[in-house]
Amino acid sequence: MWTRPWKMVEGFAVGAGLVLVGLLLQFSTGPIAWNNLSFPVNFIILAGYILAMSLVYAFRNKVYSFKFLSSYASAIPALAYAVALTAIMGLTKQVPDGRPASDPLGLSRMLSFWPFVLIYIWVSVIVAQATINKAMHFKWRDVPFMLNHAGLLIVMLCATLGNADMQRLKMTIHKSSPEWRATNDQGKIIEMPLAIQLKEFEIYEYPPKLMLVNGKTGDPIPKDKPATIVVDSTFKTGELQGWRIKLNKCIDEAAPLMTRDTTNYLPWYSSGAMTAINITATSPDGKVKRTGWVTCGSYHFPYQVLSLDGKISIAMPEREPQRYLSRIELMTQDGLHAFADIEVNHPLSVEGWKVYQLSYDTSMGRWSETSVLELVKDPWLPYVYVGLGMMMLGAVFMFLSLQRRKETKE
Repeated sequence: MWTRPWKMVEGFAVGAGLVLVGLLLQFSTGPIAWNNLSFPVNFIILAGYILAMSLVYAFRNKVYSFKFLSSYASAIPALAYAVALTAIMGLTKQVPDGRPASDPLGLSRMLSFWPFVLIYIWVSVIVAQATINKAMHFKWRDVPFMLNHAGLLIVMLCATLGNADMQRLKMTIHKSSPEWRATNDQGKIIEMPLAIQLKEFEIYEYPPKLMLVNGKTGDPIPKDKPATIVVDSTFKTGELQGWRIKLNKCIDEAAPLMTRDTTNYLPWYSSGAMTAINITATSPDGKVKRTGWVTCGSYHFPYQVLSLDGKISIAMPEREPQRYLSRIELMTQDGLHAFADIEVNHPLSVEGWKVYQLSYDTSMGRWSETSVLELVKDPWLPYVYVGLGMMMLGAVFMFLSLQRRKETKE
């Protein structure tokens, strides 16, 4: 072992050494604190990395270990270690940076786990040396190879070093006034270069459902997998655990009208309105028949159930949101004044920020007067996209090249 030329045995030994050094660093200094590598530290590291890779390539013929980095005996063990650690990350529940790891070793935060990072630095060095070598001996047939390797290197470097510059903030906006303050994961208040005011919050809900519940405990029936029926626009009659349900009336936005003996429901298009359904339920044997109102309730009015036989009742669970959005007014320090809609999976892009719909005041439901947004800024993300684009382009060129060779042989 360690007699030239080095083989894969030495390559696996290098990987084992990196893992051992990483574990020693993990236990002595703790996980990598990526937040300490924000600009300009990450830019300095990137410049140092590029200089180091250039020197490694320049002295590869004088320093044997540098030459070894460009060999398959180094590349194959490096990929084996990288695949193994990536598999561990996929099988282990990961927690975000800034939160304590859920295990003493640190496997639940693999992106800050020293052995994982050192192995991927090793892989990046191999990729960098292969890319530089092809560039220094450029041939047109090597373009797919260069695009794939250079793109992979850009993705690895920019996604890693740029992580410290990514900002992920939360902002709660209101109808009453514009909001320009947001909070980070540590709860620190940050003043933003933009202000947002909620103009209108809208929820589109799924049709209401009816279910049987235990009249004493309120538990659904069956408890583990409740049976429900959907009262949509086509519903007239249905069956719920043997009980025949007939729809008499459905009011999407209603409020109770209470008299001395009964409670009726009338249309009411104002804050706090709820869905009210009047039904007739008939028992499986036909001996019991009950007619009455069932509602899901709201922040303003209590829910109402229809008691059937004293033991079970028909209830309406809270309606599930199908989609929701915030209609907002946006103002920036650069003078931009605009109106826009922000919906889940349809973020708003403004001056380098992505504004996502995150949540709302669930206690108010569709009448929420606040909306919770997530603001994300990642200045390195465009370079990651460039790297991914290069890899895709390299794959296309490689496919076309293989097709051309196949046609030439035929």
